[in-house]
Amino acid sequence: MMSVMPQPAHQPALNPAHLPLHVDSHEPQDVQLNELGDLQDALEPFAQLIRKSGHSVRLHCTIPTACSSSASYDLHDLHDLRTRSLLFVHNLIETLRASGIPASYRLQPSNSHLCVICALPMGLDANRMKAAAVAAVENARFECRSEKALLADLQDGLALIIT
Repeated sequence: MMSVMPQPAHQPALNPAHLPLHVDSHEPQDVQLNELGDLQDALEPFAQLIRKSGHSVRLHCTIPTACSSSASYDLHDLHDLRTRSLLFVHNLIETLRASGIPASYRLQPSNSHLCVICALPMGLDANRMKAAAVAAVENARFECRSEKALLADLQDGLALIIT
């Protein structure tokens, strides 16, 4: 199996959490979520991990458009999350391009109360990666309005989850 992103020598993990990941029907895998703090704190570590690959990258981003009624989010919360997520993606693209890494992004509407950003090399099929990222956060319980960035080390690369 090929990992898209190299493992950092020092992960800026604060609060790791192990979640079962059920993408393949053969064996479930554990996904470790590492809290990177808020979005400003997460920008440089996430960009640095992407830069280490040295390849062009495409960001696949889920953007919340609606939430299940069980979540305690209202339209203002969703708007705030979308705004923070889009600004983060814009700043990440600028940072990567400034360091010589060709970068682009693709937005996908989602009915989740989270934003998931997957960094993939150009040309790699994103469906498996997005399925793994969604499965990693599907059963997780996050505090509403916590405004955190969580790094998930997935089988095919890294994903950043914005709450």
